[in-house]
Amino acid sequence: MTTFSVGEEVLFRGERYVIAGKTEEQPQRFRLLASSPEGTKVIWTSLSELHKVETYTRPRDDTTSY
Repeated sequence: MTTFSVGEEVLFRGERYVIAGKTEEQPQRFRLLASSPEGTKVIWTSLSELHKVETYTRPRDDTTSY
């Protein structure tokens, strides 16, 4: 099971957010924050809608040009 912690960057519907809080009761909900040209976006969502930012978690060979 995937877990997320406060302060972690996540993807929600293709956009990058930071987890600003989470509930302890079940089903667990996550408060997400993001900045945009219109101002701060604040949403609450469930675990099933969050995705890890894979550029940080998937290994890749990016040193072949060195």
